[in-house]
Amino acid sequence: MVPTPASVGGAGRIRIGRCPLSEYSRKELGRFLRSRRERADPSAAVTGLPPGGRRRTPGLRREEVSLLSGVSVTWYTWLEQGRDIKVSPQVLLALARALALDEVERAHLFRLAGAEPPPPPRAPGSVAVTPEVRAFLDTLVPHPAFVIDRCFDIVAWNAAEAALAHGVNLDRPRSELNVLWLMFTEPSLRALFDDWEGEARWLAGMLRGQAAYESDNPRFAELTEALHARSPLFGEFWAAHDVHTFRSSVRRFHHPLVGRLDLTYVRLSIDDDPGRSVVAHFPAPGSDSEERLRRLLG
Repeated sequence: MVPTPASVGGAGRIRIGRCPLSEYSRKELGRFLRSRRERADPSAAVTGLPPGGRRRTPGLRREEVSLLSGVSVTWYTWLEQGRDIKVSPQVLLALARALALDEVERAHLFRLAGAEPPPPPRAPGSVAVTPEVRAFLDTLVPHPAFVIDRCFDIVAWNAAEAALAHGVNLDRPRSELNVLWLMFTEPSLRALFDDWEGEARWLAGMLRGQAAYESDNPRFAELTEALHARSPLFGEFWAAHDVHTFRSSVRRFHHPLVGRLDLTYVRLSIDDDPGRSVVAHFPAPGSDSEERLRRLLG
């Protein structure tokens, strides 16, 4: 999937895949690695270091980083020097572990190397949002809003979102609390959206776009397999290999209680909870949709 640390280039650029880094970026990456190596505590390092003699300088030796991360001493030295070599996300993760980087430092390492930082590991079954995000969702009422992760699993929602999704049972297994699962399996959503097929096709393309990032995510495989088994139409959209990205626009709903709602929707990333984002809907100020939305929550 990605280059190995043994792959060494010769064109003057460190690469993640095909993305070259400037000389300045290479030097910054090298300086950061050296600073973290010199700061590292050998006594707290991952087991596997042979007994060492007296140290003249603090931190880990390059040979020790090599041993802990599984890369050659020469390759790691070149990396600190900003030399022309290829580096993969797997190797960056290995270096982050060897240097005992925290989540912020690990993300910084990836960005310096021109790569997308992986989401931090999350405890199994952990779906709760932070109290701050929960409060933010509630302050958005009467505007519908919910939180999703990278697989479009719904993590949290506010009362307005529950009212907008009238007829959809949100008290269900976690595996079914997913935007695409609900779109392709809940009959009430077909009547709610003005252009259900267009919305469903776009969501399938959004999920297809995530495939490049989630190939090793068991949840992603579980979700796509379940959708194939449940919805032939999803299988048709998926087989088209159309790829879409998120775009803010106006959604038109036909709500069974209050009628037509024209709502703009936006997606906001949650920086201190990587991989999750808030999707919020709001009407134009002073519009009929604003009055109807308030009536829905009234």
